[in-house]
Amino acid sequence: MDTLATSQEHSGPAHVVVVGGGVAGLVAARRLALHGARVTLLEASSRLGGQVHTVEVADHWIDVGAESLHGIAPVLALVDEIGLSERLVTARPGSASIWSGGHLRRLPAGVGPAGPTRLVPMLGSRVLSARGLARAALEPLIPRGPERDDVGVGAYISRRFGHEVTDRLVDPVLGGLHAGDVTRLSMRATVPQLAHLATGHRSILLAHRARGAGSPPSFLSFTTGLSTLVDQLLDGTDVVARRGHPVQAIRPVADGYHVDGPSGPPLHADAVVVALPASAAARVLTPMARQTADELDQVTTATVATVVAVYDRRDTDGVAALRSTGLLVPSSSGRLLKAATFLSAKWAHLDHPHHFFVRLSAGRARSEMITELDDAELARRLGDDLADATGLRSRPVEVEVARWPHALPQLEVGHVARLDAIRGQLSGHPGVVLAGAAYDGLGLAACIRSGEAAADQVSTALAPVGVR
Repeated sequence: MDTLATSQEHSGPAHVVVVGGGVAGLVAARRLALHGARVTLLEASSRLGGQVHTVEVADHWIDVGAESLHGIAPVLALVDEIGLSERLVTARPGSASIWSGGHLRRLPAGVGPAGPTRLVPMLGSRVLSARGLARAALEPLIPRGPERDDVGVGAYISRRFGHEVTDRLVDPVLGGLHAGDVTRLSMRATVPQLAHLATGHRSILLAHRARGAGSPPSFLSFTTGLSTLVDQLLDGTDVVARRGHPVQAIRPVADGYHVDGPSGPPLHADAVVVALPASAAARVLTPMARQTADELDQVTTATVATVVAVYDRRDTDGVAALRSTGLLVPSSSGRLLKAATFLSAKWAHLDHPHHFFVRLSAGRARSEMITELDDAELARRLGDDLADATGLRSRPVEVEVARWPHALPQLEVGHVARLDAIRGQLSGHPGVVLAGAAYDGLGLAACIRSGEAAADQVSTALAPVGVR
């Protein structure tokens, strides 16, 4: 493999600084090091992984950030590359429920973040009213609109299928995933597959029927949690990872860039991968690219929290609702609970004879409700919502609370155009690239793709003429 050389001197490997030790930053650092660059990764906090965080609860490893991997190509390829394929575990088959109008209804098959793909499963689900079903069935007859520009997912789905589908299906699924308002979330940024169908087909349902149902990707993890992946991402590389090393600024100099820390001389870099949330990226890029920083500051976020509740198995065995993999809650419910995952039902390795593990999620964009509650009150309120939904009236024997301030970027209408403009502005600073969820989408698969794309972009910028 050719070694990446500096743009000024080809006698040694280029030095790339990766700012941010989340999954996107770790993947970029790994890929660049394997391409032959000398890589330094700087992480402000005391641990690597970003929103991948595994903690020990009741003698089991539980993820309180990202909860699973999707079994799709970029994920499986990376896991195989670092030698973890044989340690993967697959979630049990099952489905979640929607808690709406005081009732739990099984999420119809074929419904995902992009809305329904089939009509028949919705008929027997009772999630929609008879009127809502009749309106959804008209989707193939609705004329195709001018979808050339970005639109909100909620507006598009409501126009195609009716408001009930948006409120009772898309909002709890997509809105819950992003902790956002589906009327604001960008179709191009959050569900690009739907945007593709919208521009290329007259009917969403007919397009799915023509393509065939297909199998949804499986959910994967490790018995030791997703931190297993993070802990091994830099194995087999010479990446120097510095924790507790915040970056204050990135400044262009004659032969590259200076990366300023809180003390000591700056690090010299031939290229920099900025794998930070948008607001943090704006701060470090301000001295170099004020307009870019201003654009990044426009990305809003949602503050969320995860509560892992451990129940006595004797209290849960007779609760029928806990036999599903979890439940989703529409934002219109007014409840604090956004979603619950019944971990002991979903994962065989968490199916304990004495404990039943439940993961409770809260927090939505433009709401400060969870920040006003201390940990005990937050856990109590979420437990009360779970009791109302499932009938589980006992109190957990143990709880673990994890808070994620400003963690989920809101990829709202116009995000793709804004990002194109930001990356266009940064093209004036060759070798400075962005990576992470705030730019290329939520989820570990998106972060893996983003980190790999950033590494490819840096490799191109640093490759000497004639060297590939």
